[in-house]
Amino acid sequence: MVRILPQLVALSAALTYVLAHGPSRIRRSQSLTHDGPPVFIDGGSSYINGGGPYSNKRRATHNSILEKRAPTDPQHPEPATCTQKTYTTPIAAGAFPALDCIPFIEDPQVQEWLKLVDMTKVPSYPLSNDGVCPTDTGSVPAAQCWWTCSKCSAPEDVTSCPQPGTWGLTYDDGPSPDSPRLYDNLLAHKQKATLFIVGSRAISFPETLKRAYTEGHHIAIHTWSHPAMTSISNEQIVAELKWTEKAIKSVIGVTPKYWRPPFGDVDNRVRAIATQLGYKTIIWTEGFDTNDWNIPAGQATPQSVIDTFKTWLVKVPTMTTGFIVLEHDLWPQEVDVALNGILPAAYATAGLTMMPVAKCIGDSTPYLEGAGTFLGGNTTTPTALGTATGTTTGSATRTGTSTATPTHSNAAAGLTLSSRAVVVGSSVVLMYLTRAFL
Repeated sequence: MVRILPQLVALSAALTYVLAHGPSRIRRSQSLTHDGPPVFIDGGSSYINGGGPYSNKRRATHNSILEKRAPTDPQHPEPATCTQKTYTTPIAAGAFPALDCIPFIEDPQVQEWLKLVDMTKVPSYPLSNDGVCPTDTGSVPAAQCWWTCSKCSAPEDVTSCPQPGTWGLTYDDGPSPDSPRLYDNLLAHKQKATLFIVGSRAISFPETLKRAYTEGHHIAIHTWSHPAMTSISNEQIVAELKWTEKAIKSVIGVTPKYWRPPFGDVDNRVRAIATQLGYKTIIWTEGFDTNDWNIPAGQATPQSVIDTFKTWLVKVPTMTTGFIVLEHDLWPQEVDVALNGILPAAYATAGLTMMPVAKCIGDSTPYLEGAGTFLGGNTTTPTALGTATGTTTGSATRTGTSTATPTHSNAAAGLTLSSRAVVVGSSVVLMYLTRAFL
């Protein structure tokens, strides 16, 4: 009894926190990031997304544990921002970086990954101010091909589905506690989607990610902490992508070949690094942002999002290509608008075929190892998914080893799937302890 007393005290404290603050407070421990352009609030004096002063506009921080998407009130104050700029402790063997923080680039694992990239082949451009275009957009060289500023896409970028009448169905920022509701709907309608996974969420909700993969959805990378990629260094780009790859492979056993830059923020510097690491960039069709990420903050309504989507459906018969839409499954409001408006409208539209992006571009093997469970493929079904033991110190003991070679062989297998295992940090502890409340 004496031995377990500290654990009981800790559990009691956590449960007391849950009861005092409610499930909505706990849910805010997730990384609540979004894509899409900056949105002005307060009469144009503030942004909802982004970070750092620019053009006399005050902006929130991309790398905060919470982006300013959620309704804020005295009961639910905004948390402190991520301390990634001062995060200098090397990552313990077998662990992952701090949740929602840009990873520490001096970590030995990151140093190994850096050997995969020939930096002499990466063009040099100034780092952006948190992904925001300068006031003088003419100062951005055309050769940079910065999507945020000019919607410039490289020939190898995927921005639409080639076949008319096809919709490349995608959801960003998951998995979350609300993702299973979306999966239930897609399963009932025999639909598959491309899911762009945030690495910090992958290790927070491994069972949800495993379900998505098992049901045949296309799993792709959406970075570890959801930064504006043009605002971070070459080394940080490598760390963001490779830690997410490692997290995903630890859960589902396969290596994604596709990624989507947060906010669509990509230029030829970022592309060059991602390409050398073996990833293909998927954005979305210009003008096909549902704006669902603005619903939780009250900057859009479900009806306005649905109405916008329906205007696109009217265009389907006359479009010369298919399209890719930006949607999210992090907040319950985002999933609600998909279930109650967007998906029903799409299901009722004659001549529209929904599918993952990999399928719409003709790639039946969207993982380095092959098809996986995608489209019924079984060439890479992992033999063991998610086996790890948790400790009371807030770390996870992993049972495999990782590799930084291009073959990606024998990546670390497993994360705990029980609420007793603490993967990284107190936010994950609370998320697991309170799953019954969410």
